[in-house]
Amino acid sequence: MNRIVRPWRPQGRFLREFARTGSVSAACRAAGLARRTVYNWRAADLRFRARWENARERAVGRLRDEVMERALVGTERPVWCEGRIAGHETVVDTRVLWTLLQALQAETYGPHAAELRARRERDAELNSRLDEGEKRVAAYEARRRAEIAQKQRDSQDAG
Repeated sequence: MNRIVRPWRPQGRFLREFARTGSVSAACRAAGLARRTVYNWRAADLRFRARWENARERAVGRLRDEVMERALVGTERPVWCEGRIAGHETVVDTRVLWTLLQALQAETYGPHAAELRARRERDAELNSRLDEGEKRVAAYEARRRAEIAQKQRDSQDAG
C-alpha cells in the first residue's frame, strides 16, 4: 500500500514555528525541512505565501509586544552580593525607548533630525517666497486689468 503524502503537516509545523520565532531557519529546523523547500513552496503556492505572510505578521507582533514590554515595564535581573543572589531589580531598556521615540518622531529625535529641521526651514522659506511672489503677480495683474479698463473707458469717451 502506498503511503499518503501530507505536505500540509510539515507546512503547518513550519508556519507555527515561524510565527512563534520569526526565524525561517529555526522554523525549518523544527519542521525538519530545508530552507530551499519552504522558499520553493512560497514561490509556487499563493495560498502558502499568504499563510507565510500571516505567520510573519504574527511574529512581528510578538516581537513588538516583547519590545514594548521591555521598554515600558522592564525585565527582572538578579542582584548579586558576595557570590549570591541578594534580590532582583527591574531594569527598563532605555535604548528601546529611545529607538521607539526616534522611529515615532524622526524629525525631532532621529539621527537626521538636524537635516529634517533644516529642510523644513528651507521649505518654509521657499513657501514664504512663493506666497510673496503670488501676491506680487496678483497685484501686477490687478494693475494691468485696471490699466486696460481705463484705456477702454478712455477710448469709449474719445469715440
